[in-house]
Amino acid sequence: MSTSTLPVRLPPALLLPALLLAATGCSPARVKLADLQTPQDVVDACAEYEPETVVLQVVFPAQADICPWGEGDNLDTPQNGFFTARVEQQQSLDVPEDAVICGMSFDMSGLVPGEVQVMVYDDHFFFDFNDAVLAASFGPAVDELPTHGSLHAWDWGRVQGMNYHDWPTYDPYCLGQEAGSAGCEIPDTETQGPISLAYDDALVAELSLAAVQQGRYDFSFITTGDDNPESDCQHAEFGFTVEVPYLTP
Repeated sequence: MSTSTLPVRLPPALLLPALLLAATGCSPARVKLADLQTPQDVVDACAEYEPETVVLQVVFPAQADICPWGEGDNLDTPQNGFFTARVEQQQSLDVPEDAVICGMSFDMSGLVPGEVQVMVYDDHFFFDFNDAVLAASFGPAVDELPTHGSLHAWDWGRVQGMNYHDWPTYDPYCLGQEAGSAGCEIPDTETQGPISLAYDDALVAELSLAAVQQGRYDFSFITTGDDNPESDCQHAEFGFTVEVPYLTP
């Protein structure tokens, strides 16, 4: 089996524009980026102007290589129950430069019509947008991450070496779910099951402001392992569509 490198930026061909819907009867909206200082400014701008909408397919190919222990800042030695290594895959949203995102509606049913997508991973995963954790299979690890507003920022250094067997029971993490601003369905580790994610406009506005400030529109899917070279850091193909209304400066 070959050894994975990290992080992995996937070929652009795997991020496929599915549909572009221009705003009916309107010229493209032009928003002033300098006016966007808070998430509420994003909400107000999206209400004032008529966004354009793109529907994109995002595909993370199956990761079947062994954990790259000893590579980069992964630990050298596998250890049962500990976060010792991870593989990161990344896909960039195909939106214009400096786009102001007004919403993200996920369809996690899969990319094959008539089939329900079943997700499986080993041991744990983190799903991010521009390093802000949208969902994760192991909630206590997200609690250890640095925060910016209501967003937890992915940082392998904060998770590396954590013993997740210290938590005999735990909940997965879904951004905003505790506040009633989101809803997620996440399967257990090593268990095939459906996944669904939904976030309200206020959360998306916070993500959008950060995206404009960073100049990034990247989804990341990170799988981790402890000590099993047969299955750790691996996942089945994971694909979804996301509908993104946006404004342009």
